[in-house]
Amino acid sequence: MKYLLIYVTLVTASAVAQADTPAFDRPGIAFSTHTLPVGTMDWEQGLPDVVHDNQQGTSSTLFSANTRLRVGLTSALELQLADALYNRLRTRADDTTTVDKGYGDLTIAMKLAPWSPLQNVSWALLGSVTLNTGNESFRNDTKLYSLAGSASVHISDDRALGFLASVTRAGTDNSYSLSPNFGWTLNNSCGAYVEAGYTFGDHIENDEVAGGGVTWMASNTVQLDIYALHGLTSRSTTLQAGIGFSVYFP
Repeated sequence: MKYLLIYVTLVTASAVAQADTPAFDRPGIAFSTHTLPVGTMDWEQGLPDVVHDNQQGTSSTLFSANTRLRVGLTSALELQLADALYNRLRTRADDTTTVDKGYGDLTIAMKLAPWSPLQNVSWALLGSVTLNTGNESFRNDTKLYSLAGSASVHISDDRALGFLASVTRAGTDNSYSLSPNFGWTLNNSCGAYVEAGYTFGDHIENDEVAGGGVTWMASNTVQLDIYALHGLTSRSTTLQAGIGFSVYFP
């Protein structure tokens, strides 16, 4: 459960300098407060995304080829499909190492980015359902239903503050996530951000992480990214990191 928001990402700092290229949802905990134009799409891919955890004598490392496809439906609404098409989980406990491979659960989501009355403020809602369709080692016990809100305040042309809040329902249990972030432009093609994340809820360990990332526009429509998050307490996820790319198809 506490890894769910790995699928979802930050922010205006990742936005492209070119006005005709929309912001990508990758990388980061929060997601862009903008939707894609009607009839356009993008492909966002981890190469891979990695989660390493070391708790109570058990060490695990998960490599995931996380894939997200976004399609613009209206000026304020888009459809998203996300899945980890390949996972490799290495677990070591009591001097025994096991390796599991397979695909993950499919997530179907809709993003709504309503009009904002304030010129320097934007916001969006993301509602999703995650189906337990993955291989046994990478499948949730039940469907997950999530509603998240992301907001961004542009404090200048090259700096923005953002915040994400979400609730996820699994069976009869709820989990909640909060994440502030700050992003800035390095130059015409590069951006950076820092962020923190806090996840808590029913029957899960609290998870506190912090970190950041950098994005680079390799062309008008292709973005490369790198990011890392580190656990802030002994019970938190030890490390989350990854590299990836995003491609916009106008």
